[in-house]
Amino acid sequence: MIDDSHPLLSQPRFQPIENWDWSYRELSGIKIRYGLPRTRKAYRAITVIIGGLGDFGEQYFELSQDLDNRGIKPIIIDLPGQGGSGRYLKNPHKRHSAGFDELLRDLSILIDEVALSAAIDIENNHLRLPALMMGHSLGGHLALRYLAEYNKTSRGQTIFSAAALTAPMVRIKIVEKIPKLLRFGLIKLLALNPTSYVPGGCDWSEQYRERSGLKGIFSQDEERAALQKAFFAHPEYGHLAIGSPTNKWLNDAVKSCKILTRKNYLEQIKTPVFIGIAGDDQLISNIAIREVASRIERCELLEIKGAQHEILMEKDEYRSAFLDRFFTFIDNNVFNSPNDGKIFIQ
Repeated sequence: MIDDSHPLLSQPRFQPIENWDWSYRELSGIKIRYGLPRTRKAYRAITVIIGGLGDFGEQYFELSQDLDNRGIKPIIIDLPGQGGSGRYLKNPHKRHSAGFDELLRDLSILIDEVALSAAIDIENNHLRLPALMMGHSLGGHLALRYLAEYNKTSRGQTIFSAAALTAPMVRIKIVEKIPKLLRFGLIKLLALNPTSYVPGGCDWSEQYRERSGLKGIFSQDEERAALQKAFFAHPEYGHLAIGSPTNKWLNDAVKSCKILTRKNYLEQIKTPVFIGIAGDDQLISNIAIREVASRIERCELLEIKGAQHEILMEKDEYRSAFLDRFFTFIDNNVFNSPNDGKIFIQ
């Protein structure tokens, strides 16, 4: 039990699944936290979960229960610079970046070491369970880049059999609102102070998401929307707290979004991809998501009208719409394959 006296954190749905274990792997000088159940339970597949900007693994415990109940082993990765992972700067609230290319290299190493070993079938260690990737917002962006650049083992076998993304960060609305003639110059100007907060940014406080531009744009579910504050304000989990991104993070994010627009870049993705669009997303461009989806060979889209940015933290009607379609998607694209999607390890 996370905290049996807390009205929110004591709820069963927000608890880790049985035998949950957090571990760390240091890469590029930063400790990256990842978690998974250490059990001999027979699973049908594994799923690597990568959250959005400022997310932390504990907020995905409810999702991990959903997956575990379907026989899918969840593996949660806290991105470096947030959650239970190490920070880049002395101020732990500043969400900084060392570059998205370095981040992707480190993620590929971690996935090779952790996910591939976790996917070995306990009933036949010559087989690997199908591996799935789930990414939200920033995590969805990184998933797209990973699938385009890294989704092969050293022997050429495909790693992830399918991916599911919610509101992937392909273009940032607040950046898109700046006229093109001014946008480049402003980002260049901000880059002169790389470790400073983006304009209007600050440390986390209990009023962080009550500020102008952030209030009421993440989730309409009162309890799920309150989960971040409950953890960040808790004396035992305050180390998870994170504030705004730095100018360097913004600069790196804009550069990485441009990579997605390169000719024949997304066309390299042959993995089936399912994307959930939040119909009332105030952070990410849904027009851009549709453009991205049209360039991926095997991509399914689901627009969830009325849903805000954090689909997996939304009201049940929106959250369930995504998850129901997701489970159908993997049935059709993974489990209906020969040998239930398992492959022989080379």
